[in-house]
Amino acid sequence: MPLNTIENMAFAAEKFMPHFQSVISEMAWVPWCDMAQDGFRQAFERIERQVEHGPLRNLFHCSLWASFLIEAHPPAWVERFLVQNTRPDEVLCPDFRALIQGDWIRIPILVADAGSARVAWFAAGLAPLAGQGLFIPEWAGQIMDERFRESAAIAEHLVRHCGPDPSGRRFVLFPMAPANGTVQFRGGSAALALGIGFMSLARRHPVSTALIATGCLDDEGRVSVVGHLDLKIGAARSRGCKCIVIPADRGASSAQNAADLVAVRGFAESWTMASLYSGRQDNLLFVFSRALQEPGTFISRMDSMPGGWIEQESELVKKLLARIFDDSELFDRFSRKFGDMVDDFQPGRAQALAALAPRDLPGAWPVACLRWITARLGLANHQGLILPAREWVDRGMDIVEQVLKLDISLVADFFNHLLVSAHNRYEFSPDLPPTLGQVLQFLEKRYDLQQAFGCRVDLTLGKLYGTLVQNSAFCGPGFIRQTEDLSLKARKTLGEEVSSEFKSEWMRQYSYLTLARLCAGDMDGALCCLETFLGVPDLNAVPEKLPEFNKWQMTLLCRFLSASGPRNFEPLYFTTASSLAAACRPEHPWQLACFNLGRAALQVDDRGTAVRFLEKSLAICLEPSCGPAIAIMALKPLAFLQHLSPAHEFASRLPSLEIQIKDASRQLNPDHFFFLYDRDFYQALAYVRENHDSIFPFSYG
Repeated sequence: MPLNTIENMAFAAEKFMPHFQSVISEMAWVPWCDMAQDGFRQAFERIERQVEHGPLRNLFHCSLWASFLIEAHPPAWVERFLVQNTRPDEVLCPDFRALIQGDWIRIPILVADAGSARVAWFAAGLAPLAGQGLFIPEWAGQIMDERFRESAAIAEHLVRHCGPDPSGRRFVLFPMAPANGTVQFRGGSAALALGIGFMSLARRHPVSTALIATGCLDDEGRVSVVGHLDLKIGAARSRGCKCIVIPADRGASSAQNAADLVAVRGFAESWTMASLYSGRQDNLLFVFSRALQEPGTFISRMDSMPGGWIEQESELVKKLLARIFDDSELFDRFSRKFGDMVDDFQPGRAQALAALAPRDLPGAWPVACLRWITARLGLANHQGLILPAREWVDRGMDIVEQVLKLDISLVADFFNHLLVSAHNRYEFSPDLPPTLGQVLQFLEKRYDLQQAFGCRVDLTLGKLYGTLVQNSAFCGPGFIRQTEDLSLKARKTLGEEVSSEFKSEWMRQYSYLTLARLCAGDMDGALCCLETFLGVPDLNAVPEKLPEFNKWQMTLLCRFLSASGPRNFEPLYFTTASSLAAACRPEHPWQLACFNLGRAALQVDDRGTAVRFLEKSLAICLEPSCGPAIAIMALKPLAFLQHLSPAHEFASRLPSLEIQIKDASRQLNPDHFFFLYDRDFYQALAYVRENHDSIFPFSYG
């Protein structure tokens, strides 16, 4: 039988009380493990006879409740037994049932006194308890000095203001210590450990049990030094802690430079470190720390480094990147890895690195430079950042002719991103840049030679064709034949006829073609492409597969319903509306899905649903993280909401919306949005309703 059951603790209480008190103080037991209720009761009564005096009995009951609150699945009878036998209104609080509904963890605290240090354990929870601020049971407050209570309150305050605000819930804290009325916890050094624990609760992100922290906190989140640090480090190590978070103290002893110590200056940094050092990757923090010492290791690891950690270590990362940009081999490796990160859509990590990279590029290495420029352009396109994208286009064009002699595939990739950047600015032209035309001709000739040798896939040419499909379709229904031809070429060169290995690449072309056919009024052709892209034999199979659809599939389905008329697919419309409401997120392209389903709702006189989805579309368009190319799309739902909202409500919100939309338009193509400036805003919205498909063509429709 395990040593941590209540039956074995009953034996310890009878024969060796110090061991009993140590185990329950550390919550190092699961009292009801392998126990039936009758056996548990007998052991409980044996312990009760041994701990007759109040403080130790209180500790025993506290430990039982802490185990019950923290354990995920205690036996069903435990709650009733504890309520009947342990005075929970005194141990916890009168509203103890609210605490049972909360989330709970245990927090280790380093305590030093009388020339020694130890680890003390606290139970911490986040529960729907009435009132405000941190809740500490009365008995627990009596064994803490004022400074300790203040430090716990500071930790709670910081978490509420820098983490997700747990509205309607309170943090709860009590120690595993006897309630003897004697102060047992002093000073402010527990604040950092408590703050990390509270943040773990707020974010529901577990922190490794091998991590412990000590440090004072002020109201601004600054971490300051603590007393008896060497003693506390020794106590942490003796308990098997493998990561010790301490204040960054320049006066610290050399022993404090050991590999298991992580020095921090602020609370945000400490949480980044603690959250990184968790789960099954307990050594990850130290791996990343070592990577800062060696550029090659840094490049190998940078695609797994959290953006927050990169920002916290900004000075070291900045110095490391300067070394990388000064070495041709390292810069080439770095630019390739960074490009892969952008292609894999890791904007947080990529942006954190980009912000710290040198602005000046090593001109002696044009291929690596264009690879870096192309990746930076791709990142700006992902984020909808128009002005930075323009800058990277200009910098790329300065060296394209030079790189054309060295790596034509890289030049093709650059032009791919250049066209996307133009589309994001709402600049649509069937005329290609002369250099791109030359590149296309060469790649087509090369592909002909490849086919002669039996190779029928060319990803470089296929991806370029895919972007040209979009470019042609953006130019309007008059270019549908050219769009169809380019789509066929794209799917062929991406391997549709010969392999499923690149299916994601050639399947994407069916999305573009569906939209192009919808714009051209080819409803039958659009339906055929849509069914292929959704992976269904016909639309009758869609409801069953809706939960599996990604955001692009859902958006395309909503666009089809809007264009084809939902009355022709009424059951599908209602099912899609329900699914979209649950799946929608505040990011591109959900604003298009909501807008099109809102328009579809108007066609079936479902006014309430129309308003709900159009308002959601408007909110997503104006999300600060979406950028001006998406913000300008606020014109779409706004133009239709004008006649759905009460006139006085619409008029009251219009001035601020007009400012936001015009600010976005100034970063885009002014000729395309001329109508915003030659008439008042109400007339501009009327113009949008009448000319919607030409203002927002193809995939922006």
